[in-house]
Amino acid sequence: MTSAKKLTIGIIFAILGGAGIILGPLLGFTELARPWSFILGFIFGVMTGIGVALALFGLYEMIN
Repeated sequence: MTSAKKLTIGIIFAILGGAGIILGPLLGFTELARPWSFILGFIFGVMTGIGVALALFGLYEMIN
């Protein structure tokens, strides 16, 4: 995978995950049944983390 693709996919994951973390409580994700609210929060957190790491790695490869 090229560095531009890594950067693009990372940015998309980071934006979607961050939006889920911010908008989740506003849309009522915390009021779901007990395991589902945890699972959604976990998925959004992992998506954000992977997105940031992938975007930074793609950016690092573009610079070097």
